[in-house]
This record gives sequence, structure tokens and C-alpha cells, in this order.
Amino acid sequence: MDALLISLKILVPLAYLVTTIIYARLFFTTEESRFAGKAQTGLAVSLALHIAFLIVLGMQLRRCPLGTVGEGLLFLAWIVGTIQFLSEWLADTRRLGLFTVLPTALCVVVGVFFLRPDYALPENLRSSSLLVFHIVASLASYACFAMASILASLYLVLHGKLKHKNFDITFRKLPPLEKLDKLSANWSFLGSANMVVASAIGIWWVRKTNMAGMGLNELAIYLVLAVFLGAGVSRRLFGLRGKRHAIVLIAGFGVLLLINLIGTHGFSR
Repeated sequence: MDALLISLKILVPLAYLVTTIIYARLFFTTEESRFAGKAQTGLAVSLALHIAFLIVLGMQLRRCPLGTVGEGLLFLAWIVGTIQFLSEWLADTRRLGLFTVLPTALCVVVGVFFLRPDYALPENLRSSSLLVFHIVASLASYACFAMASILASLYLVLHGKLKHKNFDITFRKLPPLEKLDKLSANWSFLGSANMVVASAIGIWWVRKTNMAGMGLNELAIYLVLAVFLGAGVSRRLFGLRGKRHAIVLIAGFGVLLLINLIGTHGFSR
């Protein structure tokens, strides 16, 4: 088991890095057909190895591998990679794969670095299925917010190129501004919905276990929900769209990263 886990620690990041290079070649070439099949195969192999890694890691830890920063990053990367795989299957296009597979690969590399196989999760946390559902819903919201911010960033890139009349290959490969704007709003909504579900499960778990509720530090995570929900409400009521909408979504994801980096909410380190 140890040898298999060590092998997967090497193979999974390597598979994602190779797949990222293939997607980069696909995006920056005019001959997409040369790399489309390779990219799809690379992502499928990476996800298969990733699933095996999570299963073996769970067997080694004898719990669901969601207790530490490293484990959380690995699971988050798997969600984003799966979203990309399903998006490609539904839309039959791989042009944007580079922009989701690259952060997925980075999450995997950092996640493997921060793995702590010797970390003993407290017994009251190991046996709580509600906590697992809370974490999964939270990570799903993180993944949706990440997708929203990626699309919002691409919107700003495309907007800048259009403004300066720079019609290079990046301009030609990216979807229209209107589509990027709409897709980022959809992912923002899905992320907000998942975070609301995660919050409800978390409150239920706290009351069921008679644990102390969230303090002011932990409540900082709701700043993220406020930003994304505010963007959605402003879009519906006040017509917030385009560049301003993209900036708000990127700012919201920046707040999410900051909150997790300073440790006010999240996993054991």
C-alpha cells in the first residue's frame, strides 16, 4: 500500500503537468485536431489516476481524505478536473481546457506537498458523515467560484484585446464576451447555491454535536458569499454585467483565497 501511494504521489502530478502542456499546445496552435484527442485522453488518464490516489489515500488514512489542507486541495482539484471533463463532453470543445487544467495541476502539486499521512483526525470528526457532506459542498462551491473567476479573467483578457484591436490567436480562440459573461454568472450562482447548502449542513452538524458555533474569524467566509450573491442580485436588479461584473467575481475569489490563506476558515494544516 505504501509503495502504491508513493507511486501515485508521483504519477498524478506528472499526468496533470503533461496534460497541461498538451492543452497549451492545443490552444496556441491553429491545428487543434492534432492535439484534441491527446488532450481528452490525457485528462481522462489524469482523473483516473487521481481517483485511484484518493481511494488509496483514504484506505491508508482509514477515513475520508478531507481533513487537511493537502487533502482538501486534492479533492478540490479533482472537482475542477471533473467539471472540465464533463464540459468538454457536453460542449465538444477543448479550447478552454488550458485555463482549468493548469490550476488543477497546481492544486495537485501543492496538495501532494502538504499531505500529512501521520495526521490523526479527532474521533468526533472522523465519524461524522454530516461534516463530510459539509466539506464536499464547501469544496464544490470553491470549484464553482474558481470557474467563475477563470471565465471572468478571460473576459477581461478578451475585452482588453478587443479594445486595443489585438486580434491574435488568443482573441480568435476565446468565446465571445457575452458568452464568457453569462458562463461566469452561471458558475457564480452555482457556487453561491453550494455554499448555502454547505452552511446549512454545517449549522445542522454544530447543533447535532453540541459543539461551539463559529466565531468571528470563521464567519469571515460569508464575505465570499456576500460578494458573489451581491454580484448575482446586482446583475438581476441593476444590470451589472461586462467588465464590472468580471472584476467583482475576481475580487470575490481573491477574498476566498485570502480567507483560506490566513486560516480563518478551512482545514487543519
